[in-house]
Amino acid sequence: MANIFRLDDKDRKIIEILEENPKISQNEISKIVGLSQPSVGSRIKKMRDLGILSYAYGMNIKNSSLHILKVDVKCSNPGEILKLFTNCPFFLTGFIVTGNKNLSIMLVGENMATLEAIVDKHIRAKSTVYEIDAGIIVRAEKDAIIPMRIHVEKADKSPCNSDCDSCEHYKRELCLGCPITGHYKGRIWKN
Repeated sequence: MANIFRLDDKDRKIIEILEENPKISQNEISKIVGLSQPSVGSRIKKMRDLGILSYAYGMNIKNSSLHILKVDVKCSNPGEILKLFTNCPFFLTGFIVTGNKNLSIMLVGENMATLEAIVDKHIRAKSTVYEIDAGIIVRAEKDAIIPMRIHVEKADKSPCNSDCDSCEHYKRELCLGCPITGHYKGRIWKN
């Protein structure tokens, strides 16, 4: 059971300040919200401990020239598809959702063909998938930081158990390959 934490006006203001300036000191926050520095520190710690407040480093999609693909899927087993992508460097996140499409996946890559190959080979080909809507995010209105897995441990097998050498997308140069197996021909993840 998730912890219920009610935010008061001071908590909301602290979050707002940190969203605008993540590098601001607790002392500066305390002056703005009218609390002591220890009280601000305590509130920030409590919100972090509960998982309400978090920070992440990553690449800003507004400035990175990377492509983000949002894939909405209607399937019988969304957990099975999410499990397939757990360690995939192209996978940003996934959501099990309500509605006609019960799974939403976000993928990142440096070219469209690779993202299309991932969808074709690992989502569209599954018999438990009934419908897919995919769309490239064309613009972010604000800075949007994506926490990518830039460092990947090399392995003989890919996380999805695919073999790039036998993949038609890879052979026809419609996919840059998997950074984990060393078949990767792109510029983001170096072999």
